[in-house]
Amino acid sequence: MAGTAGAQCRPPEDSNEARLLAYYSAPVVMSPQIMPPGVADAWVRLGAEVTYVPRPDPTLQRSGRCFMPKDEATHLTSVLPRPRIVATLPHGMMIELSYLPPIRVSNARANLLSGAVSVSHGVGAWLGGPTVGTVRAHFTHGTVRGSITCPRKFLQQIDASVPCYGTDPSYDTFRPNVWGAEAILSRTMLGGRLGAYGGGGSNWLEPRFQAHFVEGTGTLDNTRIEVDLTRLALFAGAEWRTRSRWSA
Repeated sequence: MAGTAGAQCRPPEDSNEARLLAYYSAPVVMSPQIMPPGVADAWVRLGAEVTYVPRPDPTLQRSGRCFMPKDEATHLTSVLPRPRIVATLPHGMMIELSYLPPIRVSNARANLLSGAVSVSHGVGAWLGGPTVGTVRAHFTHGTVRGSITCPRKFLQQIDASVPCYGTDPSYDTFRPNVWGAEAILSRTMLGGRLGAYGGGGSNWLEPRFQAHFVEGTGTLDNTRIEVDLTRLALFAGAEWRTRSRWSA
């Protein structure tokens, strides 16, 4: 007889489950990618970014608080490509939007919407040049789906009391749910062709994970994991503007 075996689990911040959810929330954060605009600048840019997603330590991928102790196949992809459109408005305002439609990237199917709004003002001089101060708020919402709890390589049909007893891989859902706020200092050099910026802030993470695995007995495991975390963010970057419309 088919049934459902699920629960809502809220693991502590030091658990592997919570640390893994925070680990995979970091790459999807809508981080600054270009120089904050000058107060009088007005333009629209369309670009793309490719974020590297490093593989976590194997010991971190072993669950135990919300599931029976076992390894999890959490590393679905090593890269996360996203388009980004940026528009500046009067008075130093800038709006950034990014949308990744539900396409497959390696073993993950991601569908993510991100956005940010910022305001910049001149704050004096730094190292002999004009310095711009910026306050910025950002968010990321959406889903990343794939086989995490019981991928095909973990399936077994020998013992129903052992995890991943079944014939079909799981199809699990990760929702990053990230908000953040930060302050940035930036300045241009070499006649405006080279820019450097740095800053810091705080990210509020509310990641949610939903398991979906039908066991060989017909029971559906739909365990839900919820954690609420706060993380400090520090960053720095540089931008080189060519004489054309391109920058890197």
